[in-house]
Amino acid sequence: MNTEQIKSLIRHILTALGMFLTLLGVDKLIPLVEFLQTNLDGVFAAVTTLVGLGATIYGFFKDKERWEDPK
Repeated sequence: MNTEQIKSLIRHILTALGMFLTLLGVDKLIPLVEFLQTNLDGVFAAVTTLVGLGATIYGFFKDKERWEDPK
């Protein structure tokens, strides 16, 4: 899947989530769903940046030999 297909899938999921929340009567969360749909490109970029940062930090601290004194 390329990026556009992933964004399209996320838009469909957000639309279904908004419909489901409306049917349940939880109208207070609808503006959040609308905000995410409207600003999906920015939200997607922010999430991928945070995931990349988390993966980098995890990879940096994963190797235990890095913290041992060389002999």
